[in-house]
Amino acid sequence: MTTAPIRVGVIGAGMAGQAHAFGYRNAMMSVGSEINVDLVTIADPNLALAESVARRYGFRNATADVDALIDSDVDAISVALPNFLHAEILPKVIASGKHLFAEKPIGCTPGESASLQALAEQSPAVTGVGFSFRRLPGLAALAQAVGEGRLGEIHTVRGSYYADYAADPAGALSWRYSQEQSGGGALLDIGAHAIDALQFVAGPIGEVLSATLRTVIAERPIPVQGAIGHGASTSTETGPVTNDDTALLNVGFTGGAVGQIALSRIATGTPNALTVEVIGTRGSGSFNSISSGEFHLFEDGAVDAAYNGPRRIFTGPAHPYFTDVAAMPGAGVGTGYAEAFTAEIQEFLRSVSSGRQMDTDFATATEMMNVVGAALESSRLGTGVAVAPAR
Repeated sequence: MTTAPIRVGVIGAGMAGQAHAFGYRNAMMSVGSEINVDLVTIADPNLALAESVARRYGFRNATADVDALIDSDVDAISVALPNFLHAEILPKVIASGKHLFAEKPIGCTPGESASLQALAEQSPAVTGVGFSFRRLPGLAALAQAVGEGRLGEIHTVRGSYYADYAADPAGALSWRYSQEQSGGGALLDIGAHAIDALQFVAGPIGEVLSATLRTVIAERPIPVQGAIGHGASTSTETGPVTNDDTALLNVGFTGGAVGQIALSRIATGTPNALTVEVIGTRGSGSFNSISSGEFHLFEDGAVDAAYNGPRRIFTGPAHPYFTDVAAMPGAGVGTGYAEAFTAEIQEFLRSVSSGRQMDTDFATATEMMNVVGAALESSRLGTGVAVAPAR
């Protein structure tokens, strides 16, 4: 039986919006649970960009009128806008009664996030958030191994996210470099993913024990009008960077583990790499998104000591999400970051079809944001700060 298509629109045609469009374009790859999508509209104030993205990903329409899309007859809307616009746009989508999939973060502060969470929880519609790294089969398999107790009680955790998109001092002074407009530099822009990945694998963070934030490139050139992404600017006028380029956090987990999180958006030579390492009483495991088609696991006593050691495991159909996103359903063919966006959109659309909430709901976003808020406060005070619960 063919199900009625879910009519979707995307607000935001920048890098994240294009990733969402890619996910919808490929969502019908899902095996075993039918997903039927009608790609309707891309909306962005930059109409030329919206039209380009609509053509590229097969959406029928493009518009510069965001409110027109919200008021249209689509069933579900993705929102992927600069952080400071989410507090304006997300309530409108929630009030419309449409299903909503929002790019992280849903607000620039813990307070904004909590307010949006409260609105979402009052809505009967599905409201999910895009923590895409969770959908990589290798990271999901590592989380599954921890959840099954294969590594024993986790006591030590380490995570990092290194990227070099801001390493060029000529990179334009976009909203990402404003604390007011972004809510955080590396701490939030990429730290959101690292914090969520660690909580996904090792459980909630209960305290930021210490936080060190540094701004290395203090000024950047004013952007040229209409620019998107992380490109350089030819402007000779500069402005101040008001958030962090690097962040180092020591954290305590509610389950008793301690951890470290290292973040840098100026990691020259490392374009985009998230890592997670966990050590428990009976084993250890690790994942690196640069090699996203694999993960490593060590289980103490799994085989004779002479031959035991960390195993390099290639992802395949036995691991979460793999079968629904891989171009070929065989172990070792590899999946990457693009497939993670397909998997998260598939999860959203399955939730819409079934009427259940996503595992990455607005409370998940607030849980992450509360860690960011505690880190900012810890950096300011020079002391440890407890992380407020979101549920």
